[in-house]
Amino acid sequence: MEATGCRLVMTGLGTLIITSVYLLSPKKLLRHGLRALLALGDTVILFGDFNCKSPRWGCPVTNYNQDKLIRHEDRLDFEIIVISTSTYYPDITNNRPFTLDIALTKRVAFNFN
Repeated sequence: MEATGCRLVMTGLGTLIITSVYLLSPKKLLRHGLRALLALGDTVILFGDFNCKSPRWGCPVTNYNQDKLIRHEDRLDFEIIVISTSTYYPDITNNRPFTLDIALTKRVAFNFN
């Protein structure tokens, strides 16, 4: 797994870790990799292409990484956030677009007001 992140320290609000993640397609998502990234701080956002395919976020199929990610959602105390539009558009016209890019958040309170 490749990851690049930054630490934002905000006076009165604490520290937020934001990390871009890419998992090469044939690689398996490993628990210790997720645990290490989520342990970077108390408040963490991981986003990018985890190569996790799931009907939960609009993919027509599932894969090993999706099973692993969903199993660890409660164990590692993170939430999966998915946007409502596709992020992957296949070259083959018979295949429909779906979402590969997702975000994992730990102790992040979003305020959309």
